[in-house]
Amino acid sequence: MTDANTDHRAAEKWGDAALAGFQQVPDILLKKQVELGLSPTDMLVLLNITMHWWYAGQRPFPRPTTIADRLNVAPRTVQRSLRRLSELGLVERVTEPGEDGTPRLVCDLSGLVTKLERYARADPNYRVRAKGRDGKVEDQDRDAMAM
Repeated sequence: MTDANTDHRAAEKWGDAALAGFQQVPDILLKKQVELGLSPTDMLVLLNITMHWWYAGQRPFPRPTTIADRLNVAPRTVQRSLRRLSELGLVERVTEPGEDGTPRLVCDLSGLVTKLERYARADPNYRVRAKGRDGKVEDQDRDAMAM
């Protein structure tokens, strides 16, 4: 599916609200938020981080104060959530050079992606979609949930 198709489908569903921006989030994140150890605040902080993640190769770097303003909470609440997300192995805050060469703190979501992939492979919906995509289901990650 192309970006134009995604934009069109979002606009069909959400109308003008989609023109203000939207994000794609795997259903498995919502389905497994409890198993991932996410509190409601953690989930909202995580969704705010993923809102800034447009391309796989460009890690998001939203400021905790920006997220705090959106959630109407203290910046310290967001900082605690970021620490918890890090302890859960979902988000790692790392420093990398910005476009102008100055260091910036970004969020590495590879831990989250890895865990979601494991959950997805064990999800019945994944198996149905994978079978429909390539005509077969490989017998992989049968014990993916043993973490």
